[in-house]
Amino acid sequence: MVNYRIHADSRNSAGVGFVTEKLGLGIKCCELALSSGSARTWEHKIKNAQKAHDTALRFVHRFDFSEHEARRVNQRITHLKTLLAELR
Repeated sequence: MVNYRIHADSRNSAGVGFVTEKLGLGIKCCELALSSGSARTWEHKIKNAQKAHDTALRFVHRFDFSEHEARRVNQRITHLKTLLAELR
């Protein structure tokens, strides 16, 4: 039983990291698109940011977040949505 609990906690921790990493990647792609003068780079970065956003949203409900983690993830989701809206 203890091993399962450790495994579940480890899995949850990895999942939280995965979601925050995807959101961070999406934010970075948006920032790069905003600073780029190339239309090709712009489109590519927006597409990658949207994909990261969609992936994070698909997985966010699969893991148990602490209150602090949930607040942080929600802030990142809101920030990424704002950046994507600005780029459109």
